[in-house]
Amino acid sequence: MKNVKQLLSILIVLFLSSCLYGQFKAKMGFHSMGKERAFTVYSADAGYRYEFNEDGQKGVIIVNEGESQVIILMPQQKMAMKSPAESPMSMGNDPLKSFEHYKESGILKDAGKETINGVECTKSILYNSDNPTQKMFTMWYSEKYKFPIKMISHIDGEEGSGMELKDIEPWTPDAHSFSIPEGYQIMDIGGMIQ
Repeated sequence: MKNVKQLLSILIVLFLSSCLYGQFKAKMGFHSMGKERAFTVYSADAGYRYEFNEDGQKGVIIVNEGESQVIILMPQQKMAMKSPAESPMSMGNDPLKSFEHYKESGILKDAGKETINGVECTKSILYNSDNPTQKMFTMWYSEKYKFPIKMISHIDGEEGSGMELKDIEPWTPDAHSFSIPEGYQIMDIGGMIQ
């Protein structure tokens, strides 16, 4: 029975890793480090992007499938920053990158099916492999959208940390949805972050 559960956990991890993305647009509430942020998420087979406006500052976070960098666009300054996917900056701005980072060394367990905001999801709990009773994340993943609909971070140390999608609707990307626009100054900050 234990081997079946371990095999199921491995299959869930492989499934999440191989097909994390679908085609849609949605509103995302993202609560992290005591701050509530509102993003618009755009997801397609090529990857996903978040758009936000905080205190009058527009920003875009682009994550391309299979790449080890995250692109952060600042349209008002016409600047693009490339950051390693596992850097604190990338993980602080992208709850999925944070989950993926901890998933590599954690224990993922299936916790059944639940409906979140009208979307059927598979609920999974990621536990700390060094302390298997410690929850790190709880995720509600939609196979229809190939994306988490809700995620709670238990490692942030704050009640309500995580993300949740609402108002999901169809979206079709264009050729430039996941690239740096022309005329942007590009800064690769990978060497600056240790």
